[in-house]
Amino acid sequence: MATKKRKPKKLSPITWILIGVLAVMAILITFMTVSVSRITARNAQSNMQTVAAERAKVIEDYVIWAEDTLTNFSHASDVKNLLLNPNDTEAKNQAQKYTSDFASKIGDLEGLYIADWNSKTLTHSNPETVGTIIREGERLDQLHNALLAAGDDTYTAGILISPSSGKQVVAIYRCIYNGSEPIGFVGLAIQSEKTLSDLADMQISGLENASYLLLNTEDNVYIYAPDPSMVGQVCEFPDVQNVNASIISGSGEYKGVGEFKDDYSGTMMLSTYVYLDEYGWTLLFNAPSSEVYSMRNQLQIFILIFGVLILLLVGIFGIINAHQENVNRKLGLQVQKNAATEESLQTAMFQDILTEVQNRVSFSVDIENIQTDIDNPCYCIMFDISELAAINMQFGNDAGDAVLTRTAQVLKEAFPDGKVYRTGDDEFVITILKNDNSPFAHNQVVNEIIKAQSELMKKQDIPDGQIDVAYKIAAVRTADELNTTVIAVLKDMAKHNGISSIGQFPFLDLDSM
Repeated sequence: MATKKRKPKKLSPITWILIGVLAVMAILITFMTVSVSRITARNAQSNMQTVAAERAKVIEDYVIWAEDTLTNFSHASDVKNLLLNPNDTEAKNQAQKYTSDFASKIGDLEGLYIADWNSKTLTHSNPETVGTIIREGERLDQLHNALLAAGDDTYTAGILISPSSGKQVVAIYRCIYNGSEPIGFVGLAIQSEKTLSDLADMQISGLENASYLLLNTEDNVYIYAPDPSMVGQVCEFPDVQNVNASIISGSGEYKGVGEFKDDYSGTMMLSTYVYLDEYGWTLLFNAPSSEVYSMRNQLQIFILIFGVLILLLVGIFGIINAHQENVNRKLGLQVQKNAATEESLQTAMFQDILTEVQNRVSFSVDIENIQTDIDNPCYCIMFDISELAAINMQFGNDAGDAVLTRTAQVLKEAFPDGKVYRTGDDEFVITILKNDNSPFAHNQVVNEIIKAQSELMKKQDIPDGQIDVAYKIAAVRTADELNTTVIAVLKDMAKHNGISSIGQFPFLDLDSM
């Protein structure tokens, strides 16, 4: 015995809604995760850039303080007096005392001195080095050129390794003039290692493993690095070299952010850089990406867990709903049958089955409920198919049905704001309630009538070919109370006017009668 195949059950609207909710939730969770990730990543990068800028400002302020210190030292009359009288013992002693006293007030001092134009020291914070030649030959020429280019300003040679102590120092010079003639210069070397180390030791919440590097932009040589052995060495990272090269060429920005893999530790690092253009240095602030983006990662995990919980709740609700649907399925089927029966009765009572527009019963109910006043007039238009009975007799009932169906369709399209009724075998009435009593509203109705006329005057398809169909048309307007007698008025107008040509039909204002 053959078994009867069961038809697959259709999904209920609630089930489809649940599926839709699940899909929307999945999309929202994904969108939220991506959006939050981008925002927190941008905030983290912005925080890194802020920290790098702060570090650069500390270094810049430190150098400016050293420059101001040397400038203040150079303004003393003892300095210029010694350079004008280098062989005057009293001038030399006075200048040496001034140099020693001034130097005693400078912390982390490597050396403070006065030198003649040939770079011979005339005074020094360490008196034992007086008479030392600081630079000779090409290096002296380079220093002269830099001093003259600086004019009355200081010339910062950078952070260098002191040949006497082997420590990092900030080397600063300032030219002394007699009128416009250079007669010598003053020099200051302050040990920078402690300041740079203190800067590195400053803790940043959430970035415990952050570090920074300071390089000479032109030659990529480390000025400061967490590993002291790297100082003075050339940086071999291609990304850093490319950044410095773009800065020197003028094609790069003076600050930026990027991500790279540390070849030594294998850790992904986020790096921001700031170019100190006045000194030709590049500051790089580096931190492990996992630390920089820790907030982003935590938010991602939270959103994902929250999303999974929401999806689970929706899924559980779906299971409960499916169970409830199975329990109520039989009752639902019965309700559907009753609803279908009621809908059929409603359709049979108020709708014309052939044309699918409202029938005369519906018109009789609706016309009594139309609320009109002087600012809200109602327009009623009749389209009466001329000789429909003759069409049925000559071409058959199918041809007549085709004409009725097409007429109803054309009228629905031509009067989008109106309601179409089939009030008789061959007649249709359209009601249009306007909230505008202006001539524009009146002309709009007239134009819609002409539009319907133009379309209906075209040859109409019937099963055996095409035929021409004529119509009797009449229209009325009123702001007064309406009832079913308006059909009789329209019929009488249409009958007396006869078959209408395009743009030719009676239009009566009932309120003027």
